Amino acid sequence: MRRSWCVLVLAAILIIPNVTRAQTEFENMPGYDKYQAMNEAMRGLVTGGAISDSLGRTIIIWAEDGSAAYYVKGEQHYRVNLQNLTIDEISEEDFPEVEQPERRRPRSAGRAKQLTDEPSPDGKWTAYYRDYNVVLVNNETEEEIQVTTTGTERFRYGTACWVYGEELNQGTAMWWSPNSKKLAYYEIDERHCRVFYLTEDHTEVYSTLNSEKYPKAGERNPIAGILIYDLESGIKTRVDVGGDPEQYVYNIRWTPDGSELLFNRTNRHQNVLEVTAADPETGDSRLVVREEQETWQTNSPMMRYLSDGKRFIWETEKTGWRHYELRHLDGRLLNPITKVAEYPCSRIVKVDEEAGYVFYLANSGEFPLNSHLHRVRLNGRSDTRLTSRPLNHTMVNVSPDNRWFIARIEAVDTPPTTALYDSGGREVLILGESDMTRFEEMGLTMPELWSFTAEDGVTTLYGVLFKPANFDPSRKYPLLLSIYGGPGSRGASNTFRAADALCEFGFISVRLDYRGSSGRGKEFLGTGYLKLGIIEIKDHADGIRHIGQRDYIDENRVGIYGHSYGGYMSALALVKFPDVFHAGVAGAPVTDWKNYDTIYTERYMRTPQENPDGYRDGSCLTYAGQLTGKLLILHGLIDDNVHPSNTWQLIEEFQKANVAFDLMIYPESRHGLIRSATALRYEYLIKHLKPEPINP
Repeated sequence: MRRSWCVLVLAAILIIPNVTRAQTEFENMPGYDKYQAMNEAMRGLVTGGAISDSLGRTIIIWAEDGSAAYYVKGEQHYRVNLQNLTIDEISEEDFPEVEQPERRRPRSAGRAKQLTDEPSPDGKWTAYYRDYNVVLVNNETEEEIQVTTTGTERFRYGTACWVYGEELNQGTAMWWSPNSKKLAYYEIDERHCRVFYLTEDHTEVYSTLNSEKYPKAGERNPIAGILIYDLESGIKTRVDVGGDPEQYVYNIRWTPDGSELLFNRTNRHQNVLEVTAADPETGDSRLVVREEQETWQTNSPMMRYLSDGKRFIWETEKTGWRHYELRHLDGRLLNPITKVAEYPCSRIVKVDEEAGYVFYLANSGEFPLNSHLHRVRLNGRSDTRLTSRPLNHTMVNVSPDNRWFIARIEAVDTPPTTALYDSGGREVLILGESDMTRFEEMGLTMPELWSFTAEDGVTTLYGVLFKPANFDPSRKYPLLLSIYGGPGSRGASNTFRAADALCEFGFISVRLDYRGSSGRGKEFLGTGYLKLGIIEIKDHADGIRHIGQRDYIDENRVGIYGHSYGGYMSALALVKFPDVFHAGVAGAPVTDWKNYDTIYTERYMRTPQENPDGYRDGSCLTYAGQLTGKLLILHGLIDDNVHPSNTWQLIEEFQKANVAFDLMIYPESRHGLIRSATALRYEYLIKHLKPEPINP
């Protein structure tokens, strides 16, 4: 086993071996046994919302004749008689057998990479990315067809690039037509792109060099093209992807009948999205859908085909709220499906074309964090909300005849219950309730949902607070904040989580909502546009100040921790709000957005040349000299996502200001760190926030 090292940096650098000791100290800290017991109790709580099996799977089966529903709870099997609404426990032998469709694990080339082989649907050919070119191999005769021959390291065919894989989810770069007669493939030009160099193998006698065309904010991007090879004629056709060299071309796929090749394209600001269809014979392209936003447009909205392969349900935010439309591949908008109302839809549960219904979930109630089930006709008429209780409705399953549905209902302080509803939304049976006996025996205090007002004086934000078992309101507890943040993430949700096991060391812990989180509409989501990190951390600081007024919270012992974007937020919290945050652990932080890639960063910030104030004000480097609390930075030395140079730059600013901080480097870790990093993170927070052990 290779050894990792802890580097304690004051003005100079001291190197102290620490990983093994860190893990041992954590396990021996007062409260560890209670922490483990709470974790064990949480694992024992039924995870599927009161009716999952012993493996946590939610299994619901509807009888074909509409007479019954079957489900599993733990090791027990049940039948619901839908005629008289009774529940009977049945044997496993009497539980209906259902043929499970063969599920193949999706192939993956790894983070930010593309597959190097693609078999044809008929199984006769395999397309390979080989030596920067595309080669076809006949799987029976081993005959090879060299589709391209001029590929080089920086002008390639049949692959994409790091930034397309990481930020546009482009894990493939070659696409067969459904009839296996044509192959579409990428052409990627990186000849003009700057190279980022990352050293690797640091624990070996000689290190190695990893070079990646990683375009950073404001730098030039790869240029993407698409070609189509006809297997019968050998003709290669270039697709007209548009003339903007700054655009992104991605999400390439064939139409269901294979008559056209679809692709998405968006401008560099990513506020205009076009779904385009190309004729594979001529390469000519035409517009199918166009969307535009003042801030940024979702790059890959849902596009769900109906059975004719021509009509599709389209997800749009053109009104400022996510809703659904019925569209046609010829470019027509047939009709809106969901109401143009001021609430966001979140997921389509079921489409029944024969009956003409769509069932979907939306945050449509009075409380913005609660999800409700709706039913609407495909033509957009008769939109009806079927759930009415002021709780969060998830895990929805609609019967084949649409007469019934099953849903999980819960809230932060309401353990999940699973219920059966009729088609009018009337709750008719409770199928399962969470067993909280173990938590009650442990003296658990139920989590709490609370709210505060943002700096604008108008926006209500929410937080979730967790207390330790046997909570004593006469004591003072340090406060701990777990954070991720960033546009579209979820800070606080109205879902039940029994406890935060870390509280058993003597903490109060919180999760906070913020302007820019998901589920509350596009205007709310875009609050921090051009100000990445600035609004989020201000909202978190304000939330901490608000909850810190409670008598049992010690506002002078506040900790924060997170990884990646959460690492950035943790570091920013310590340097920008040293009066609020006193200890933190920042894992793999982006310390300055000029260090991160074009697609992610510019979607929310535009370029450093266009938005210098936003980049400056959102940078940890700007405030490094203000650090007064205890900050531990964790970073993998071969992190090819958030490069270690982020940490090196912050270190330099700390050293210039003669500011003390702590650092742990993992020589063989990429963006994810080895397991001992978690123990070290918790040990650090416990040591510096000094929670008092809790009596049984």
